[in-house]
Amino acid sequence: MTSLAYAVHVSPMQPLASAALPPRPDGGPMLWSPLSTTLVYGSHEAILVDPGLTAEQGAAVAKWAAGFNRTITGIYVTHAHGDHWYATAPVREQFPDAQVWATAETVAEMERTTPGGQPNPFWTAAFPGLIGDTPVIAEAVPEDGLEIDGQSLVPHAAGHTDTEHTTFLHVPSLDLVISGDVIYNQVHQYLSEAGEHGIDSWLHAIDAVAAVGPTTVVAGHKNPDRGDPASIIGDTRDYLHAAAEALAVATSRMEYFETMVRRFPAWLNPGIAWLTAVGRWSE
Repeated sequence: MTSLAYAVHVSPMQPLASAALPPRPDGGPMLWSPLSTTLVYGSHEAILVDPGLTAEQGAAVAKWAAGFNRTITGIYVTHAHGDHWYATAPVREQFPDAQVWATAETVAEMERTTPGGQPNPFWTAAFPGLIGDTPVIAEAVPEDGLEIDGQSLVPHAAGHTDTEHTTFLHVPSLDLVISGDVIYNQVHQYLSEAGEHGIDSWLHAIDAVAAVGPTTVVAGHKNPDRGDPASIIGDTRDYLHAAAEALAVATSRMEYFETMVRRFPAWLNPGIAWLTAVGRWSE
């Protein structure tokens, strides 16, 4: 049986059109975080995971993936946030025979948040003119799962992490987890959808990743200068505990933002911590 390998393409941080957002109090830019797209491949076939957000990102991902000279049999989407799948259409222009897969719950969430195949207003306001067609063409993963050259890839439902109905993809032969947004890699975590119990649910999802015993974890948002060690499971858990403490005691956007930036000075994109604060406090 052929051995598998993986590679990661990281789309760089993307400026947000922040007219509708209060500017960062430290004067820094409002950016969307670097986004990971993973290719798992064997000697003949490959599956692409989370193709990206903008049309430009999708074109870059397609060019990168084509360089591996494998037959792209499928595109797997870990969850319904548009930054992980809105670039599907330009990628499929390069790979028109690739089937788009997600879990049934994720497909339903994609349909709910992208009604009639129209991008969610959050994304079009944040990236005006940069998002192409977004038809929901994903189908539920078949009962026998996904395969590359006869080896299995196993989707796991993770519940609520930074949004509803998220998943991660386990590649047993590589001891690899492609985590979507269950795990982050030294990038500030998006908590605007945490609600009352979202952090607790996210912590349970992190435990589910740890339970499969990966040695390698590709985070949905990662510092491109870092590798993919399993230690980022603990780092993500630590961030959530710190965020929960900060949310419990902070009385303003500024207090939460300053607490998280001070606690995690090396983590990329503090603008996401500010976006979380804006969603939490209305002033």
